[in-house]
This record gives sequence, C-alpha cells and structure tokens, in this order.
Amino acid sequence: MNPELAGHREALRTAAHAQPLGLYLHVPFCLDRCTYCSFTTTRDHSLQTPTIQRLSAEVESWGAALERPAVDTLYLGGGTPSLLTLEELGDLTQAARGAFDLGPLVEATLEANPGTVDLAWLQGARRLGWDRISLGIQALDDTLLARLGRIHGAAQALEALDLAERAGFSRRSADLMVGIPGQSLSKVIHDARRLAETGIEHLSVYLLDLDKACPLRAEIDAGRLALPSEDEVADVFEALQVELPRLGLAPYEISNYAKPGAESIHNTRYWIRRPYLGLGPSAASQLGDLRWIESAVIPAWAEGRGELDWQILDGLEALSEIPLLGLRLHRGLDWADLRHRADAVNLRPICDAWEGKLRGLAKEGLVLWDRDRVALSARGMLMSNGILQMFV
Repeated sequence: MNPELAGHREALRTAAHAQPLGLYLHVPFCLDRCTYCSFTTTRDHSLQTPTIQRLSAEVESWGAALERPAVDTLYLGGGTPSLLTLEELGDLTQAARGAFDLGPLVEATLEANPGTVDLAWLQGARRLGWDRISLGIQALDDTLLARLGRIHGAAQALEALDLAERAGFSRRSADLMVGIPGQSLSKVIHDARRLAETGIEHLSVYLLDLDKACPLRAEIDAGRLALPSEDEVADVFEALQVELPRLGLAPYEISNYAKPGAESIHNTRYWIRRPYLGLGPSAASQLGDLRWIESAVIPAWAEGRGELDWQILDGLEALSEIPLLGLRLHRGLDWADLRHRADAVNLRPICDAWEGKLRGLAKEGLVLWDRDRVALSARGMLMSNGILQMFV
C-alpha cells in the first residue's frame, strides 16, 4: 500500500469488505503503438519482467493490507495482456488467488490483440480460469486497420475469434471503432454484421478519440486525413442502434451491446459505482470515498517510485457521479434512491434541480420517466454528451 494511503488503511479495509471488489490489473506492453493511442503503454520489453514481478507483488501486498477481501470480477487490461507468456499469466493469476478471496468470482476477463494470440496460448489462459476475452478488432478493413496502426488484418481478427471459441471461451467480446478517417456507414454496418455472424456474445462500439496528442491527430491537423463529420458519426451510431438488436446484440450501455446475460459485469460496476481496485501503471481505484490513480511512468512504477494522484470525494462529487454514470445504462437509474441519497448529505435542492432539467428533456423526447425510474431515450443516447454535462 502506498504510504500516502496508509493513513486511510482502516477506511479502505472497511470499504473493501462491504461488498465484493472488482480487481483490475494493467499490463502496459505492446508490440507496436497504434496511431490513435494515448494510453499508458510501452514497446520497451526490457521492462516486462520487472513490471510483472512488481504487479504480482502489489497484488499480494494489497491483499494483505485489505485482509483478503472478496473479489467477484477480475480484469486484465492494457496494453496487450496477450503478450504475456503463459508462465507470467499464471504467476499473476496465482497471486490474485492467493491474496484475495475469489470464491465469489463470476467473471475473469482478459484483453487480447488478434495479432498476438494462438490456440495454445488461449487454451492455456482458459485453463488458468480466464473465462471471458475482449479482442481489440476495431475494423474488418485492412486499409483502415493500417491507418490505425493495428498489427493485425481482418482475416486474422476473425481467426482470433474462432480460436478463442475453440479454446473454450464461451464469452467473447469484440471492439468496433467508429469515426475512422475514410470509414463509411456501409462499412461499419458490414463489419458489425460480419462480427455478429461469428456468434460473439458482446460488442463494444467506440468513437475514435483524438483529444490527446498522437500520430493520427497530427495527420489530421496537417490536412492529410479528415475525420467524418459529427452528423456522419451520429448516423452510424443511430444505424447501429437499429441493426445490432436485429443481430441479437441488445444495447445495455451507450457503447455496449450484448446477448442476454452476456453483459460485461466488470465494466458495469464502474457505471453503478461498485468498488474496484486497480493495480499497475496508470490504474485507477475507488474504495469508499477514496479514489486514486497509480503513476503512469512505467519505469518509475516498476521500481516502486512515481507519484500517486489521489483524492477524497466530497458529498456532491459522489452524488453527481450516480446519474453521470448511471444514465449511460439503458436501464437508467432509480431516481427515488438518488433523492434518498441526496437527503442523507443535505443536497436535495441540487437533486431537485437535476430532476427539473430531466423532466424538461422528457418533453423533448430525450429522457424517459417510468414512475421514479429515469433513462435516456434512443435519441437521448445519441446526445448523451450534452445531457450528462449537467452533472459535471
């Protein structure tokens, strides 16, 4: 446990035992860096061994500090976790089993790049207990994939989905990216249909985000490439809202679709504000009113150095996050419960002001009220960025 958090040990321990945690482990290594990427990753594989050793040690240290709390979701993200050797993956898995109570575990997800997996590795991961895989496919067009700097092609992406099924992964998720320069609506729909044909249980649809500096942003700023217009992107999302349910993938969150019962349990915990512990460079955690982010400087993190960014959430910050995140879900949220929480921290006037705005948006067809349950409409989902700003 970081010395800055040691003074809050008892509060952290209490929060960790109030309900099962989600445990996220960040593996920051990639074969190459995608042209749109601003995540904490590195191609310096000389750092891999010390980083994985430190990550295993951190798992053991936090498990001891929190007195072996229960974990019901496990998520290995990156970076490219599929670059780990099976021995390294086994060490991390064993560390988690030894340090935390995995008796309540209902989901163990690992991210993988289609260009880095083979059947033997996938079978080994499945034997270690990983039961859900998320493949970063992004598109099924080789020209677009090259533009994104992906190391795989369309055929390899589809093969990876098949290999994962053959290895025993009954829960497979694919990422599909929208808003790529040169990407047409018909191409997105084609890719969505082709992915659905493979029988995947889950699809995440992401808008290309170029807010931070990256090579693709530089190409666009220089005028060599052009992003689709906002209207074109909105048309794509609207078309997917119609097409994906026809393909058996129902929307359950703004950007996520799944077969019934195949929703990501780990990711849903973020939207309903369940506790999570994140370990690894740049990993985020929230236990009770405490939130922190690990150092993003990979060599420093691996050596136990680097600054921790942490805060104690006040009542308004904690309250506002409930609708800010909860309204991303198609099921929406229980507004009566939010009023009750607002009363408990003397913030009912703010809650009532939010409600007034949402009631007004309902008259425009952007929000749906069913007694005390509130959710965004299909059109409201398309305009969610603007609507959710009221809670920021």
